[in-house]
Amino acid sequence: MNKKLPARLLLVPLVLLGWLLVTSCSPGSPATWLGTEATPAPTPTPLPTAVVPEKPTYTVERGEVMDSLTFTGRVSPLNEAELYFRTDGRVLQVYVERGQPVRAGDRLAELDVSALHRQLAQANLVLETALTDLQTAEDERAYNLARAQVNLETEIVALNKLKGYDPAADLAVTRADLESATISLARAQGRYDAVAHEPDIAMRPEAQALQEATLAYERALAAHNQAVRQGEQRAYDVQAQEKRVELARLEVERLQAGVDPRLEQAVAKAELDLADLRAQITDTLILAPFDGEVTAINTAAGRSVEGFRPVIVVADPRELEVTGELSSDDMGELSEGQEATAVPVEFPGQTLPATIRLLPYPYGSGGSAPSASGGDAEEADRATHLDVQFGALAVEPGDLVRVTVVLERKEDVLWLPPAAIRTFEGRKFVVIQEGAIQRRVDVTVGIESDDRVEIVSGVEEGDVVVGP
Repeated sequence: MNKKLPARLLLVPLVLLGWLLVTSCSPGSPATWLGTEATPAPTPTPLPTAVVPEKPTYTVERGEVMDSLTFTGRVSPLNEAELYFRTDGRVLQVYVERGQPVRAGDRLAELDVSALHRQLAQANLVLETALTDLQTAEDERAYNLARAQVNLETEIVALNKLKGYDPAADLAVTRADLESATISLARAQGRYDAVAHEPDIAMRPEAQALQEATLAYERALAAHNQAVRQGEQRAYDVQAQEKRVELARLEVERLQAGVDPRLEQAVAKAELDLADLRAQITDTLILAPFDGEVTAINTAAGRSVEGFRPVIVVADPRELEVTGELSSDDMGELSEGQEATAVPVEFPGQTLPATIRLLPYPYGSGGSAPSASGGDAEEADRATHLDVQFGALAVEPGDLVRVTVVLERKEDVLWLPPAAIRTFEGRKFVVIQEGAIQRRVDVTVGIESDDRVEIVSGVEEGDVVVGP
């Protein structure tokens, strides 16, 4: 059961509320209002309102995207040579000055070669002696060869004579004579034996016939034996003569082969020593390789120099090029004959056509491959060389040039600036703004430049992308 409060009790809170309102609007505090003094409350410092920066936005556009390589090169003479002596020594004379024009073949500097000239005289004497010995041997060989050839012909004739006589006929005659004498002796012996018992047998004709038959037999036997021995001797004589012919032929062949090889080797060595000394003397000279101008001299008369260390630089200032030192990765993207543009630093408004002429080994045909021994006395050219059409532009050797090479160009493709693309754990994505909603979208990129990145997939033309 609700009971209503008395009206006087309801007025109490209203009075209190009115009092509070009055005191809050009063210039003094309740204490002051009540008649007591109090410390005034401090005025609070207003807090600044935090300003949230707006993130940049980008619109997906369609247009051209280029992938290019830009590097700084230097204007250099097309023909420039660092010249050096090819041997150690002391400089005898420098014949040119810096800035002096020279012609191809001009003597620029030389070393003191007095010691080499003494060695050269000695080497000439050694060569003359070796040549004299060789010539003497050649003359003797020619004389001996003529005699050996005559001897060979004589021995061949003797051999042919031996081979032309056939002892078989003589042997057949003596054999027939021996057989006839044998028969006659047998008959005479038979007749003698028939009357041998008779007295005075020695005086009988049978005894005389037996004696004559016996003598005839002995003569026939001796002749036959002589014929046999002569046949055997002839065979031996033929063999011996064949050996004499062979020896004579070998002697001719030996003499025809030439003189003692050691004599020829001595001449060859003397010639090589002489050529080496002459080469050393040549190496003590520096000659201008082409028409040009002396641009640097790093030696003077009386100074000691090391072989293969550059001492003079000659260049042709009429023809200029641009050279640059690039990394291996950059050179791997270039090729000889590739077009480029060049902007001299001294003439920033001039864009000049250029062409890559040479790339160093192994990226092109310039420079040289390293030797099997690990290096050459001459250092390989590692520079990239460009032909630039300077025209009448007053560039000088040493001027810097900015070179740009277009590696790839695509027309009518979607692109965004690099700042619009985000990367997280290898993923590339963008944040697309659609009204009040933002959403992440993975994208595939193509070629890239400093200000544009090709977007292959993930967005459409006109999409608004919020930057990081």
